[in-house]
Amino acid sequence: MRHAVPVLFLVFLTPCVEFLTGSTSLGAALTVPSAAFTFFLLTWPSYALPVLLIREAVVAWNKWIASLLALGVSYGALNEGLLAKTYFAVNPLSPVLDGGQGRWIGINWPWVTEITLFHMIVSISVPVMLSFLIFPETRHERFLSPRTIRWFVGLVLFEVLGILTIQSIFSATFRALLPLLLLPVAIVALGIYLARRLPPPDPTRVLPQRYGRPWRLVLAGLAFFFVTFIPVLTFFPVPFVPDGVPGALLWRLGPTAAVIATVYPVGLAYLALRFFARYSLTEIQCLSLLTGAMVMPLITALAVHDLPQGDWLAAAVYIACIVVAARRIRARDRSEAAGRPGPLASV
Repeated sequence: MRHAVPVLFLVFLTPCVEFLTGSTSLGAALTVPSAAFTFFLLTWPSYALPVLLIREAVVAWNKWIASLLALGVSYGALNEGLLAKTYFAVNPLSPVLDGGQGRWIGINWPWVTEITLFHMIVSISVPVMLSFLIFPETRHERFLSPRTIRWFVGLVLFEVLGILTIQSIFSATFRALLPLLLLPVAIVALGIYLARRLPPPDPTRVLPQRYGRPWRLVLAGLAFFFVTFIPVLTFFPVPFVPDGVPGALLWRLGPTAAVIATVYPVGLAYLALRFFARYSLTEIQCLSLLTGAMVMPLITALAVHDLPQGDWLAAAVYIACIVVAARRIRARDRSEAAGRPGPLASV
């Protein structure tokens, strides 16, 4: 029961990304039977079960943020490659695919990179890190028993195989795409491999003071998100990003744009993994980077202001969690200054 609150925190916060991005309508999920069935029986478990398993793996393997990001990559491939199948979408989902550029052997390559890294950051790393920052006393505690882990893994596999079976039975076109599923399977395996291999940061290696100030890290998180997701910034029509401008820089390059949009975000993700495997960050530094990475999705949700969609509510939930985390970090810092050590001084 002591773990009930942090478990419920992850179970309820993680699926909020669906409303934040407009992928699912909260109003429809609560009022339309078919939408409610899809969300509560398929979408919600596809977030809740993996995020608990990922959090458990990070704790059980005694890893930290770099491994969390790597497991987020695995989740992106699971969600978009094996469940939603947007890796193979016919309609272009990225501006660089204008005119058909970027699709090769039936795979939407720029979208594979972009949506996988988006899940790595927003869907997985943000909720888990907020959980660690809000409930630091549970940082090294496992929530799931071995039997529960087996059940959760079995349920995830059941959902994946069940959806694949149904789609294979009713769609000859889908059956032709089955060999392409080796791509998301390979990405899932790669993420798990990297998570096991990446070391936790050396506690003695800290950021230089000129780089480690919170406001600079907020800007760094925002810049990382902006640069990484330039190819899909039309999905984030924030006021300070004129609609179409970032994508236009790539469109002019023709087919080369698809290669650039596919490759360079992978390099940025690699640098992020190296950074978090190298440096030990304080709680406020972790929260600052997290906040910066969430600025654009949050502003977008607030700018769209579609009340039935639930984007405002989801944005408010994320903002409230960030504020609570900041207040608790400040309270722990005051306790440490008074000579009472906090449960998680640096991470």
